[in-house]
Amino acid sequence: MASSPHPGPGGESPQWLIASMALIFDEPTGSDAHRRISETLRARQSIALLAEPVSWGELCVIEMVLAVNAEGFIVMADADGNTSFGQQIEGFAIALKRGTGARWADFDGVDAESGEPIDDAALEYPTGGRSVLLGSFKGSEVALFAGATKTAWQHFSTQHGDVAVHEGYMPEIMLSRATFPAIMLSRLGPRFSMVFWFEGQNRKLHGYPGFGHGWSVAAAPVLDTVPGTDAAEVADFLSREWLAPDLESIAELTEYGIGEDVIAQLNEALGGSGSVDKLRTVLKIFGRDESLADYVEEGTLPEAAVLVEPKSLGSTIASGMSADAREATGIRKFFNVLAWRPRTQVIWGVVEALVALALVMLTDWQQPWLPFWAVALIAAFWGVDALTNLVVGGWRLWGKRKA
Repeated sequence: MASSPHPGPGGESPQWLIASMALIFDEPTGSDAHRRISETLRARQSIALLAEPVSWGELCVIEMVLAVNAEGFIVMADADGNTSFGQQIEGFAIALKRGTGARWADFDGVDAESGEPIDDAALEYPTGGRSVLLGSFKGSEVALFAGATKTAWQHFSTQHGDVAVHEGYMPEIMLSRATFPAIMLSRLGPRFSMVFWFEGQNRKLHGYPGFGHGWSVAAAPVLDTVPGTDAAEVADFLSREWLAPDLESIAELTEYGIGEDVIAQLNEALGGSGSVDKLRTVLKIFGRDESLADYVEEGTLPEAAVLVEPKSLGSTIASGMSADAREATGIRKFFNVLAWRPRTQVIWGVVEALVALALVMLTDWQQPWLPFWAVALIAAFWGVDALTNLVVGGWRLWGKRKA
């Protein structure tokens, strides 16, 4: 709830702490809620930063940070810029929730009033926004994204690489290692984020991003403090901390082979509040074309974009295998069960079955022409492959005739 900011220039402990919280309302836009919060904070003379409302489907989320002392009492300011201490933050949060009509006062996922975890599917899966995946992947892999997320994606290729667009805010998904490296940009109103998959990232991540960053939502001071006063100093402190990036997390990118010069650029680019320009800057730092960031804006999809609808797991795998079969050539095509014509596949399955049967029936098992284990292995291989071709080929032939 209250976090300690970075030490001062001389390493001394800071005089104030930051209390961060979010009020969640049953309002889709949050403009009225934002006004009520601002009026309440001004009436309480609280030194605070109030972020722009983020529409979260039928709900809206409004974040804020307040300055508190070590005991958790909020810092207040009078008209002359003098500071004093008010109510403790826990009680203040409850009063703010009741006074503004918020549904929850969120302190790290827990409601300040009830003390219960905030559990609502509307917060887990917000409607609105857009996510854009950049990398090198095929339509069959996009079908897997759609199946795993149970949502539709738009897929197209550009001269700068492949692009998959999801209509909805999805800050991270699980990808196969074949698609690494990849970057996903996400936007939900004034909220912007990016996640990254690296070729050398730990297998224990199981396909989840190796690094992610969410910019602070644009925020403004609630009070107009007098320059040069104690209140102005506290307000400046809040602004600095709100916009500061997580330098320790950025420094850990060296484990993925990211150089110190790139990290220095990221330290600056990942600070501040989010915007499309910030996305462009980070893409440029990673050697990607800046124009790819424009796809987070509505109405930017090309006519060539292909809609990939979610399917069941079986249908998704079958679609992926079919796509791979169409692209297969040479020896890959020979060994791909879906690259054959259905009738040819059934005939080949019959031939394989006859060969396997002949191996079993004609071999003198007392004096085999090869070691016993070798003959058994060959017969088993031909038998299993024959069964696969007969079943898959028969199913495809039946489906073709039914259509």
